[in-house]
Amino acid sequence: MDDLLDPATIAADLRTTMLPRTISCHTTVGSTMDVARDLLRTLDDAQLPLLITADVQTAGRGRMGRRWEAPAGSALLLSLALRPTWLPPERGVVLVWMAAVALCEAVEDVTPLRAALKWPNDLLLPTPDGCAKAAGILLEVSIGHRAFEWAIIGCGVNVSAAPPPGTTPYATTSLAAAVGGSVSRLALLRALLRRLDHWYTQLSLGQQVELFAAWSGRLTTLGQQVRVEAPDGPITGYAEGVEPSGALRIRDAAGAIHSITAGDVGLGV
Repeated sequence: MDDLLDPATIAADLRTTMLPRTISCHTTVGSTMDVARDLLRTLDDAQLPLLITADVQTAGRGRMGRRWEAPAGSALLLSLALRPTWLPPERGVVLVWMAAVALCEAVEDVTPLRAALKWPNDLLLPTPDGCAKAAGILLEVSIGHRAFEWAIIGCGVNVSAAPPPGTTPYATTSLAAAVGGSVSRLALLRALLRRLDHWYTQLSLGQQVELFAAWSGRLTTLGQQVRVEAPDGPITGYAEGVEPSGALRIRDAAGAIHSITAGDVGLGV
């Protein structure tokens, strides 16, 4: 079966250099993030990075604490556990950029689609009405004495199905719907691992500037009127750009500048 996810099939002739070193595939889990966190307690550095995949998550979650649900086998559900001790903890955001850019590039490797990002990390695909969300990325970290103890990147991609209209606060789509045909989870995962390996290698060599340019260049949020549901309340204004920290810079109607580090963005407000 072309879409079967198992360690041997995923790793066969993958030709990556840094990741993954351990692969664990599951039919049903609560959350791949939780499985990765548990396994991190038993694995040494030589066994990392660790890739976890699942066909179904019963307690999957996304940004802002939302639940992530998908029919069995319809989504690419994964977590990648890393121990990037060479990365300053205050620069952990670059791991989000890495995952977002790598996912865009993987989608473009296996489909004719042009992928974009809604700040900070939602994958957008073209639809007849404009664009819609097809994937999200989550980062969890543990920081010890001035260094990462571990970082886990979680990713859920709508491959053959998307949440029904009205069940999410934004429009959603799947790769299959955007393409108008089937898309292989296995092919997408292998392409994603290759692009993650590329960018993780670049980051280990200190190439953060190149990654920032690749990430910011895909943000459709920039140059738009937006409304951000920020932790301290909604902010409406013009998205002028992103700062080197990754914060979104918004100018409101009064001309005041807001630097947003977390929140949900709505376009065209």
